[in-house]
Amino acid sequence: MRHEFARSRLPTERFAPTTDRRSSGGSCCLEKPACPIRLENRSPQKGAAMIALFVILYTFGIWLFYIKLKVKPNPINLAVATVIGFVAVSAIVILWQFSAPTSGQLVVSRYTIQIVPQVKGPIVSLNAKPNKPLKKGKDILFEIQKDLYEIAVRQNEATLGAAQQTVTQSEAAIKVAEATVTEAVANAAATKSELDAKNETNEKSPGAVSKIQIIQLTDRYDAAQATVAKSKATQDEAVVALEIAKQNVDLAQANLDKSKFDLSQCTVYAPADGFVTNWQVREGAMAVPLPLAPMGTFIDTSTVDIVAVFSQNVTKNIQPGDAVEFALKAYPGQVLKGKVDSIIPATGEGQFVTSGVLTTPDAIHSSGKFAVKIKLEDESLMQSIPMGTAGMCTVYTKTGSPFHVISKVTVRIKAWMYYLIPF
Repeated sequence: MRHEFARSRLPTERFAPTTDRRSSGGSCCLEKPACPIRLENRSPQKGAAMIALFVILYTFGIWLFYIKLKVKPNPINLAVATVIGFVAVSAIVILWQFSAPTSGQLVVSRYTIQIVPQVKGPIVSLNAKPNKPLKKGKDILFEIQKDLYEIAVRQNEATLGAAQQTVTQSEAAIKVAEATVTEAVANAAATKSELDAKNETNEKSPGAVSKIQIIQLTDRYDAAQATVAKSKATQDEAVVALEIAKQNVDLAQANLDKSKFDLSQCTVYAPADGFVTNWQVREGAMAVPLPLAPMGTFIDTSTVDIVAVFSQNVTKNIQPGDAVEFALKAYPGQVLKGKVDSIIPATGEGQFVTSGVLTTPDAIHSSGKFAVKIKLEDESLMQSIPMGTAGMCTVYTKTGSPFHVISKVTVRIKAWMYYLIPF
């Protein structure tokens, strides 16, 4: 699995508040040390000269004291000389570790993608070869039988066509219903006018129109009113039917889109620039969209993460952007360059898992180390460095540059030792 790394850190604080991108949140913040170590900033050449000068002066002092002045060695002066040398060497080592810390725990990490198909079916073509370079979206990994998915596409195309025809029919039905309503309203209006005229005639000349005619006209008017109501109900039904038909078109279109997507997923392409490994499939095998049973592992070579582990006390002077030199076992004799990308102010040893079991004192421990993410300077090597490559590195902080020369020598010696020593 891919590791996620924190990328921000304030240069004047021990840790900046950070939030893991995969967790729900949380932060930690420690105060700035009261007395941070600050060493004089000199060039590496001056540092080498200073160390060489100390060795020369110390050797000269021993020669002058015991050989030139012929002072007889005794336990006291031997102890003094030893203490002076020990203190001086210890001071150099301490200042060296804080100004140019070295780590023997370095590993190259990459993204990995579990290959799981989106659709189910037998594999008819296996194109990708294990551990061979592939291009994102261009090179095919394998192909799944398409027959059933092509049939599904044709079925959904037919369903969509039928749904669209239903919409056309519903629109025509609405027009017929509107015409029927118009006709019914006109008939009702005509009947009402005739009835009103007969009633008015009877009022002026009683008996001019028989009661039977009035009753018949009244019945015709009531029937016309009922026809209007029925026509309007039919019109409302046609409108509802049209809405349902349109929804069926949308549903048929969605089913068609899904079937086309499933058909496209029968051809599986490389998800990134890289190569496939642990290739467990053969032609004729059944591909199943089950995450618990991946068909292989894809290694993404478009990016690379180089992570080294340092003791927590020496990371106080490491800042993003500091120069880094490192040697890899896969490249013996070579010293590669990079820069500090970020310091990861968290370890799994500080995480407590929620459970019904109480924490015991033995479960609380820490190795006292933090990881530092390094960005490779030579991008041309990004795709070629093998995942899992081990090595060592040194970080040149902005403090104590006179002592950087020691680490420069150390990393070069280690690079050449990788020719001889397999660890």
